[in-house]
Amino acid sequence: MFPPIFVWLFIATWITTIFASPIDRSLAPKNLLLPRAPTRPTLTGAPVPIGAGTYPRATRLRDGTIVAVYTAFQSGSNILLTARSTNNGATFTPLGEITRGASNANDIDNAYLLQLPTPSTRILCAFRNHSKDPVTGTYTFFRITITASDDGGKTWRYLSQPASDPGPVTGNWEPYLRTTSDGTNALQLYYSRENNAQDQDTLQRTSHDGGLSWSPATCISGCGLTARDGMTSIATINTNTNSKSLILVYETSSAATAGLFSVGAVFSADDGRTWSGRCTIYTASSPHTSAGAPQVINVGGTLVVSFMTNEDQRLQAPAGAYTETTAVKVVTSGDGGKTWGNKVTVGERQSSWPGLLDLGPAGGGGGARFLYLLERGGLGVRSQLMTLM
Repeated sequence: MFPPIFVWLFIATWITTIFASPIDRSLAPKNLLLPRAPTRPTLTGAPVPIGAGTYPRATRLRDGTIVAVYTAFQSGSNILLTARSTNNGATFTPLGEITRGASNANDIDNAYLLQLPTPSTRILCAFRNHSKDPVTGTYTFFRITITASDDGGKTWRYLSQPASDPGPVTGNWEPYLRTTSDGTNALQLYYSRENNAQDQDTLQRTSHDGGLSWSPATCISGCGLTARDGMTSIATINTNTNSKSLILVYETSSAATAGLFSVGAVFSADDGRTWSGRCTIYTASSPHTSAGAPQVINVGGTLVVSFMTNEDQRLQAPAGAYTETTAVKVVTSGDGGKTWGNKVTVGERQSSWPGLLDLGPAGGGGGARFLYLLERGGLGVRSQLMTLM
């Protein structure tokens, strides 16, 4: 029989050890550790029509409304049109017109939408706005133009022109807009700058007055390389909306790949000021085929990348019939972009120029759902609801 004092000392020591000692998480079953975000994408329901056109993109306003934009071709003109959804993408209705120009003298396309941070409700649209010789079709001037809407995307007015260069080469293409998360709400514009037929870089400009004026351009990807980087898109890497850790995806090709495209990425730890870590995300699975035109979003902590590819057709690209042979697909990453998988085909052959929109918590969509926008040959611009399982 132990004396009572020793019993009480033993009990006190035992309690202190249990509650004060750190837990060795490596000893716990893996399914009891912190839950991982779902990474397996599935198609949910039927595609939803948006309009007759190409190159769809969309943004979600703070009131929950989704505004989409696409390029239409009507009566010999390129027209940037907007559509609206107030039911989380279940239906879209026509909304407004951003601009138009005769197709024989203008190349208007590649529209991208962004709502400015609170307290502003203004929406910006960046797009390529090129001039051509109406007889020969030769490009005479390349521009990235910014327009603004203060009525939810119905009417638009000219705001600025951050990039403009004379033709016939060295074009500016595929603008992308984001605001910084460092508290300054600076506006960043990314776009593709063509140096020659084999070389293209991703450039960045910054605005501190809502897009009225812009800084000189800085090279982000492709710098010092003879490679054709383009079709830029950016997402935060974790679930913190104020995160300064970003991934930028792009399509790229070079002489080493015989002009075939793959999907690559670079990373930033300082809110887009500097970029590094160039790597490949996806290469087409069949010989002599391409994967390109990527977009990226963060859906509840999972990175989602869309792209178009002709890997199922075994044809070389780029070629005149490239978009007639591409399907659109998606891959995901649950580890911040280190590894990628869960490939799913969203649109079969003759699908192209995909875009993505995280539905988020607004409107009851939930953090595991997103919209996949695409052009389907002969069927126009559509939206497909996707769910991460």
